[in-house]
Order: sequence, then structure tokens, then C-alpha cells
Amino acid sequence: MFSDSEPQIPEQIGRFKILGALGEGAMSNVYKAFDPEINRTIAIKLLRGECAADEEYRYRFLQEAKAAGKLTHPNIVTIYDVGEAKEGPYIAMEYLEGPTLEEIMGSGQPIPVRDAVIYGIQIAEALDYSHAHGIIHRDIKPSNIISPGGVRNLRITDFGIAHMDTPDKQRRTQMGAVLGTPQYMSPEQVEGQTVDGRSDLFSLGVILYQLITGDKPFTSETLTSLLMKIVQDEPVPIDQKAPDILPSLQKIVEKLLKKQPEQRFQSGREVADSLRWAVHEIDEREEQKNQAKIFPLRIKWTAAMALMVTLAMLLGSYLVYRKQVDAMTMLALDSGGSLAEFIAIESAESVLIQDWIAIETFVKEVSERQQISYLRIIDHKDIVRGATSADRIDKPVAHSPKVHKILESDGMVISEAIHDGEDVFDFEVPISFQKKVIGRAELGLSQASLKATADLTLYTMLGLLIAVVLTVVIVAYLLAARITTPIKVLKRALSKVRKGNLSYRINETRNDELGQLFTEYNSMAEVLYSMKEDEQTLDEASGADDETVRRTEYKLDNLLDTQEDEMAFSVDEPTRILTTSHASDNETKQE
Repeated sequence: MFSDSEPQIPEQIGRFKILGALGEGAMSNVYKAFDPEINRTIAIKLLRGECAADEEYRYRFLQEAKAAGKLTHPNIVTIYDVGEAKEGPYIAMEYLEGPTLEEIMGSGQPIPVRDAVIYGIQIAEALDYSHAHGIIHRDIKPSNIISPGGVRNLRITDFGIAHMDTPDKQRRTQMGAVLGTPQYMSPEQVEGQTVDGRSDLFSLGVILYQLITGDKPFTSETLTSLLMKIVQDEPVPIDQKAPDILPSLQKIVEKLLKKQPEQRFQSGREVADSLRWAVHEIDEREEQKNQAKIFPLRIKWTAAMALMVTLAMLLGSYLVYRKQVDAMTMLALDSGGSLAEFIAIESAESVLIQDWIAIETFVKEVSERQQISYLRIIDHKDIVRGATSADRIDKPVAHSPKVHKILESDGMVISEAIHDGEDVFDFEVPISFQKKVIGRAELGLSQASLKATADLTLYTMLGLLIAVVLTVVIVAYLLAARITTPIKVLKRALSKVRKGNLSYRINETRNDELGQLFTEYNSMAEVLYSMKEDEQTLDEASGADDETVRRTEYKLDNLLDTQEDEMAFSVDEPTRILTTSHASDNETKQE
């Protein structure tokens, strides 16, 4: 019945029409086929002739059918049929078309940590379901995990060396026989010890380590050295290869890779739950990063209000300051001009008769009664005849350096000048007698008092500006905070919905538009929660019937004569989309 020669692609296996080869493994060949009875494209795994003749290989091949046929899980490949044709024993299964996890990791495209954790959750849940049904896969590796259509939904396949507990706990695989792919094997599997579901979880830890870091935890050039590392050595800590790794996620992987099974997670459910918490932490970290990138609304509003008030206050303060300085300047010029004219009138007679002693006495009296910088009485020959500085008397006039002329009216010239390093208003007035100019008077008034008053006004306005702006900033910030706080409440509630918590409600009551938003959210969450409960109720009610349909829709066309055990098979729902293909072992997606 079985040939030792390399099998050719058959045209048909049983009732299935062969469409082409999918892969070839050490024990079997995998073909793409078509089932005319149900109008479905499937994959057929046919035991190779040289292996089918071996009782142990034959048993393991049928063991895969028994093991996988018991399982109905969204992350485990579905077995449709098991039989024996003239070509040999076969298994008809779901046709999956898509890359393996090994191909995804080898594509060169980085895998986001969150996606890696989602992969881990799916594998852990599938293993938890498998272990709960007494089935240990024993060869969990990336090439045995397929992503249908290239999406993030994974399917575990190839239970070729699966170990299924029998009622009397018998094991056909001999003690010490090493089964599985070395780099993903557990220490107890390497040593040929009794294995349980925790061995599969160790393999999951190896996959997660590779997904996160891009490297396998155990590598070596020789098989012997590799197996020794798996049993004795600890892998390089993940944070040395992926510095941004979450500490909690690193602990999960490290716990999965413990050498002793009792130190690992004890079930796939524990692993899946822990990884879900890691997903939440990753999401929260990402939210914090996004929040760091945005400019908070309360800061925007506060800055905008502060900017507008500052500009308004600066403009107002400048106008007030300029008006006041101009008014004080005009007052000083009027006062100084009046004083200069008075000096010119009072000194005219003495200049006319050249009574220079009287001029000196007059200058002295004026300087004692008025706060002036300088006063000079000059005759028609430009000789100083009276001055506040005695060393200037009887000498040619030396004018103070003029900055610029301010005003000229009726012979009076008013300028800004510098005297002894001090800014002064310089008043130059002609001395006349009977409308004839007989000399002139120069009066200098300091600008110090005027500038002091202007500075006081400026500082007062600046102080008022700071006080007003600070008040506006505080008030605007508090008002914005009162608005952003309920926004955070609503954001937190929406985040709960996104994470699947439909029972969360906002208990805060507000009599405003935000309160209306809270009410609308609670109503929406209530509707979604009711829809979810209704869906769960329908699923529970139809679960038994669906299972009956799956168990009875496909029946075996042929019984395996060499087996005394009756085989149980599971079928997929009529609506399942058959999309993905298998390969065999390291060379194919099925073996």
C-alpha cells in the first residue's frame, strides 16, 4: 500500500480533488484540495509512504488528528475530516492562506511591541484551551503559527507531535525521545522528562522574547551546545536588547523562561491575563506620550488671555505715559521760559549801564532761590558778565553742547543740552532795551526731576500691568481648569469603553452643557452594554446547537482499520471563511 519512492502529486485523495502542492515535511506532504460535497477549498495532509509504514510515525500522525479534532477555537486550525485512501492516511483541514509568524518576523519590518503582546495573548489563550482539553502541542514555534490574510489574528497549526492525555495516562512517545524544534524547546523537553502545558508556555516565552528583541534567547552553532544553553544558561536580559521595554512585560517573559516548570506561569490563562495588563500599560504610556505632544487647553486659553490683556495694558500704559511726560515737559518749558524772560527783563537796565556788580548780585540771588543748573548773563560782545560759575565771568561765552532745538518763539530759543553730564533744558533769551538787543541770558534747568516723575509713572504703570496680567492668568487658568476637568472625566470614560469596560458610568452631575454630554455618554454606554449582554445570551443559547451542527455536518467516509479507537472530529461553522494555507515543519507551513 505504501511506496518507499518519492510520491508524486496525486490527482485525487479520496473524494478530494488535488489542486496543487503546498509543502513537504519530514513526515507528510500537504496539498491544496477541493471538497466537491461541500464546495470548499481545503488543505490535505497526507502521511508519506515511508513514514506511514512506521507504526510510531503512523500513530503520531493519527494523534495529530485526534488532538486537533477535539479543539474548536478561533486561534487553532480546524480539522474537517480524517480518513484513509489508497495513497495513505490523510487529514483534511482548514485551508489557511497567509504568512507564518516566522515569515512575519523575517520580513525585516519591525513588529510593534503592542502587536507582539497581542500575538502572545492569542497564543496563550489557544494553549490554555488546548491544555484544558488535555492536549499539549509540544512544538510551539513561529513556523507553526499562521496569520490568515496577514492580519493580526493568529492560528496555531501542526499538532504532529502533540501529546494527548489518555484515560490511563499512557504515552506512546518513548521516554527520552526528543520531539520539537530545538530553539523553542523547554529544558524538560530537552532532557526527555515528562512534559505538560508549562512546556508549551516556555516555547511561548521564547517566541515573545524573539518578537520583542528580534533575537532568539538561545543560539549556538552546534545542537549539543544549544541544548546545553537551554537547560543551563539564562538568556541576555530583554532590557539590554530593548531598552524601552516595560518592566512588567520583561518580568512576564522572564517568568515564562524559568528553567523549572513550577516557577513559570501555571496556565495559559495566567499568561493571557498578565499580557492584557501589559497592553493596558502600553496604551497608557502611549496616551501619556500623546498628551506630552499636545498643548493643554487650559494653557492655551490662559496664554491667549494673558497675551491679549498684556498687549492692551502695554498700549494703554504707553499712551498714558507719553501723555503724562508730554504734559510735564510742556509745564517745565512754560515755567522755564517764564523764568528766563523774567531774568532778561530784570537784568536789562544793569546790562545797559554796564553795572556788572549788580548783575553778579542778581545772578547770585536767582540761583539761590531757583533750582537751576546754570545762569549766564552775556553782553553784546559775547562776554559773560554774570554766571553761576565764577570762573566763567569776564570770559567769552562757552555754550553748553546742544542736543537738539525744541522750540523757537519771539527770539527765545529752547533746546535740550548737556551740562556737566546732565540733561538740561537750555533757554536762550535776548536782553532788550527799547527794542534794541543789548545782550542775552542763558538759563539751564535740570531734567532730573522731570525724569524722576516720568520713571515713577512708568514703574507704577508696569506694576499695574503685572498685577492685572497675573490676575487674568490666575482667573483664566482656574476657569479653563474647571472646563478641562470634566473633559478629562469624559475622556477617561471613553477610554474605558475602548478597552471593553461597558459597565463604567459617569456619576458626576452638572447642570450645563458638559452635564448633557455626561448624560449622553451614560445612555450610549447603557445601550452598548445591553447589546453585549443580548449577544452573549444568544451565543449561550445557540452554543449547544452550533456544536451539534459542527459535530454532525461532516462524517468520516472511511474508518482507519488499524485503529481500535473511535475518532472524534470537529467542524467549523458554515459561515467560517477559509482563507489561509499551511506549510510543513521548517520547510513548509503545515509540518
